[in-house]
Amino acid sequence: MLTIVLGFATALVYGFADFFGAIASKKLAPVLVTCLAGFTGLVFLLALTPALGASANPAAIIWGIWAGVWSAFAMSCLYASLAIGPISILSPLGALVSAIVPAIVGLSLGDSFSSLGWVALALILVAVVLVGFVPGQDVRLPSTKGLLLALGAGVGIGAVLICLDAAPADSGLTSVILLRAVSATLLGVFLVIAIRLGKVPKPKGIPKNYWWALIAAGILDSSANVFFLLASRVGTLTVVSVLTALYPLGTIVLARVFLKEKIARVQTIGVLLALAASAVLAVA
Repeated sequence: MLTIVLGFATALVYGFADFFGAIASKKLAPVLVTCLAGFTGLVFLLALTPALGASANPAAIIWGIWAGVWSAFAMSCLYASLAIGPISILSPLGALVSAIVPAIVGLSLGDSFSSLGWVALALILVAVVLVGFVPGQDVRLPSTKGLLLALGAGVGIGAVLICLDAAPADSGLTSVILLRAVSATLLGVFLVIAIRLGKVPKPKGIPKNYWWALIAAGILDSSANVFFLLASRVGTLTVVSVLTALYPLGTIVLARVFLKEKIARVQTIGVLLALAASAVLAVA
């Protein structure tokens, strides 16, 4: 049961981070938002270290560095794919792949379930697609480039989860600290190059309200990393990664609360299906 709770917490908080990241991206370049939010999240994690600990375990350091590389790759692919669209197809596709990739690894490492557990996992994957569906988009087939970028984003996010799960359980926050540091640094280098090449406009200052959105996105994203770390240490990679893929749920909840956006019927069905399937998974 604790695994289900922590898995849902991971998904919700990832979604909350995406919401504030999207708010900041309305005024600022997405790569700038991701980079600054990454460094904000790093400061937050360093502040948590005295309470949760961090060790110089070589394995944790290596897995943390790899997680950071994959994170930078995933975020770059994600924003690029959503910019191409259609979001209604590419967003749930990326979320679905981000669940399937670590689930395959988890199953290959020995994760096993009862028949009821398999049914629950399959239903949650269906719920991922329904919750991630963005209504109101033009109905058109995505381009090959859009599909490849969405697949890349899903694979990248899944790889991040695999790396965090592989870090030793007694290493504290080492892996997520390095994830933030490496990812933010790589995106920072990419940002500088993009500005010099004229691909991204040089920032002329960040309004105070958008700073708050950046800070919220960074803290929430790092918090989600911590929740995932805790969830993976008490449960299986397969279950936690499938639940984590429900992260669009957090975004639509905050969009409803702060922006008064309506939740589409198909998304409501997805939420109810996810809750029901998770309850079944908890007792399976």
